[in-house]
Amino acid sequence: MNIASSLPNYAELTTLLNKIQPGLHPAEAHGLLCGYLCFTSKPEKLDAQLEKFFLSGKKNKEARAILLQLYETSHHSLKQFSFDFNLILPDDDTDINVRAEALSLWCQGFLTGLAQSPTSLQNHPVNEVVEALNDLTEIAQLHFGNISPNEEDETAYVELTEYVRLSALLIFNELQSSAISPKIGTRSLLH
Repeated sequence: MNIASSLPNYAELTTLLNKIQPGLHPAEAHGLLCGYLCFTSKPEKLDAQLEKFFLSGKKNKEARAILLQLYETSHHSLKQFSFDFNLILPDDDTDINVRAEALSLWCQGFLTGLAQSPTSLQNHPVNEVVEALNDLTEIAQLHFGNISPNEEDETAYVELTEYVRLSALLIFNELQSSAISPKIGTRSLLH
């Protein structure tokens, strides 16, 4: 079975979030979930705090099922260091500015998810992790709106998307397999 095929697509996730968490972009939501998965010690079970954040306390069985599917599929593909791991982004026929914005929001969500970690990432012993985090921070601040729909910009977008995907895999793998010093004064952004 292709793991990526069991992920809800961008349109499905948009519809779901409009029902349960208006204002949360689907790419940002998937990024947040993936960032959270990088450090959680019990990834086989959806965290109650994360569920409450996404569902806003609503008792919606369909939304919970889709969230659980998204969580489990993302965890499995990250854990397998799988080429099936994909970012939930708009389709390739969508305007490049919309896709660039979504990629930026995915990175913002991922970094927000990582910020929930009870461990410090700033002094991580693996330089590639620190470099990837710095790059994702820059991508999260990407300026979009006047990108031309040409072959050069399309190629750059595809390469950037692949870099973000591989960075997420690297960060997940490193954080799940290494001990990191405790963070002082951690506070949760998920309320």
